[in-house]
Order: sequence, then C-alpha cells, then structure tokens
Amino acid sequence: MKQKLLNIILFASGLIFTACDDNAPHQDEADVIQFSSPVVMEVSESRTDLVHSFLPESSQFSVYGYCIPLIDAQGGDNDDRFNPYGGKESWYAKKDLITPDVINGAVLKVDNQGCYYTGTPAQWYTPNNPRVRKEADPVDFKYSFIAFAPASERFGISHPAVGAPVMSYTVDYPCDEDAMYAFLTDHKREWGAVDLQFHHILTALSVRFNNYNRYEDVVVNSLQLEGSFYTQASIDFSEQDPAVRVADNALAHAVMSFVDSPVTVTKESSAPAHGTFFVLANSHGTESNYLGSSKVLTGSITYKGQTIDIRIPKDGSNFNFGRMPLPGVNYTLNINFIGNDIMLMLTADDVEYWESGSESNTIIE
Repeated sequence: MKQKLLNIILFASGLIFTACDDNAPHQDEADVIQFSSPVVMEVSESRTDLVHSFLPESSQFSVYGYCIPLIDAQGGDNDDRFNPYGGKESWYAKKDLITPDVINGAVLKVDNQGCYYTGTPAQWYTPNNPRVRKEADPVDFKYSFIAFAPASERFGISHPAVGAPVMSYTVDYPCDEDAMYAFLTDHKREWGAVDLQFHHILTALSVRFNNYNRYEDVVVNSLQLEGSFYTQASIDFSEQDPAVRVADNALAHAVMSFVDSPVTVTKESSAPAHGTFFVLANSHGTESNYLGSSKVLTGSITYKGQTIDIRIPKDGSNFNFGRMPLPGVNYTLNINFIGNDIMLMLTADDVEYWESGSESNTIIE
C-alpha cells in the first residue's frame, strides 16, 4: 500500500477529491504540498453518518508534517542536525528522531473548491534545500502527517525535543461541535495531493419522543441529562498503533438540555428533541460508566392535563446506556409513551437496538 492509514472504512466511494488551492503567488506551485478535500471516515459497525463525507465548508483544520529525522536525540534545528538519508525511511523507523520539519501547525480552510492554506503554504523537499545533501534524493522521501479538526484551542499537540508528539483534546460541555483527527504515514511526493482521512473522537447523542397513544397528546416540558462526563482524551503517536485514550479521572459535571421549550407530541406521532450533543466515551470503562458517572435523566411531561416529573433512574444513582457507544456514531435515545408507561430504547442508525425496557415506576395515569 502507498499509504498506511489508521483503521476504519471510507464513508463514501466514488467521490471526487479536489486538491487544495495555493494562494501564495511567490512560491513555486509545483513544490507546494497540496491536500485533497479531507474525508471523514465512518465507524465500520454502523451506517450512521455523524457529520459529512467531507469536512464541512468553512471548517478549518491544523496540520503537522514530518520527513527528515535528526542525526541523534540531542535535538537542535540547525540544518546540519538533520539526517537527509533518513528521509526515505518509514515513519516507524524514524519516529523517535523526528520533529515537525515539514509543517508545524499550518491551518487550512475548506471552501467549495477544496481547501487552502490560511498562511504560507508548505513545500516538498527539493535538492536545493540546505537540509538535503547531494547524495540524498528527495524523490525517495516519505512524509507523514498529523491533523486535527476543527482548528481549535480544545486541541493541543505536545512535541518532545525529539520524537513523535502526543495530541490532546479537552471537551467543553455541553458540547455541540464534533472533534476529529487524521494520521497518514509514508506519503511520497510523486503520489500527488495528500489525502487526509479524519476519524471521530466523540459520540453523538440525540433524543426523539414517540407517542404511541391513540387518543391523547403528550407535552414534554423539559428534559435534560445531568452527570459527570469525561473531558480529556489523548493520542500518543509514538506508539506502534496510536489510538484515542480517555483519562479515567478527568470528569466534569454538566447538564445537557434537550428541551428548552415545551414540545407537543401529538397522538400516534413522533418529534425530535432540540439539538445533538457530543460526549467522550471511555472504552476502558464499565457498562455503567462508559460515558461518565452519576448520570440522571430528568424532566417533566404533561399528559391529560397532569404534570408528571421524570427521573431515570428513580434512585438517582447512574443512568445506564447499556453498552459501549462508539465514536463517530449518532445514537438516539427514543423516549416512547405507551399507555401508562415510558419506554426507553437506545438506537443507532435506526437498525441496531441497544436497550429496551420500561421505567416501571414512571406511570402515566
């Protein structure tokens, strides 16, 4: 394979990739590193698309690029500290001696033509670059790229003096913005534009109300999910198989309000709640705390003129979603009004049913 990518499956096939524009007239366009329109990947176990098959127009992403390793681990940024003979080595052979020598946090913006640098465009190595010696042919160089979207202060990237970086991400709840990263290794200039493929870090939660009563409407006055949710994630690119790690002890109290004003669900119909929220799932947690701890679903409804409070679970301990939510999937918590019961069902892409059952102590008279 020409490119070594991290996991997963492309959301859409047969799509046309438009190379990024170069808006720097004083540089040789032939030497500018172009990027194809960034693609968003989909989790293989679900058909749900969390955002788009491409990064949305007007979004921005940050990129770091690596190629020539240093001579040793002593660091330094003088041209003679770089080992151009290592430029042709794979990422995994040189990752312990690399620095962001190609791109150091450049921001690119997506538009209807593709994407473009917001600052000075980065360039491929050429024979006349002072870091390239005559015996080292840059045609054989292999480039690797790390990127994150959006270009936000919620992301951080920490480079040691020498070696692969650690990317960090902090969730600010309630969160209504997705977060993604891309990692591409061993790309050669002769292959053309760089194809970044982004992977989701967060899971999305939505709510839908389904009224199965034949004769009565239900008014949902309020509904919120309250609890302590995970806030810190990181990816260590020095590892052989970099993956998102969630800090077990980094949680913050938050309230996600799905209903800000009353929603009338007419008889035998359904209605979505307001908005979608993003949460950080911890795959190393247990069934009850994949999304955090002390989670309680609260609110109230009006049925037959009577206002009824909702609290799930009744004891206020911890609402259990029943299974590990996957990043990049939009899960819908269906709140079903059936006769005297409120039934809960968590679904992914309207096919995979995770959990069903009734909150037996919640009665609609």
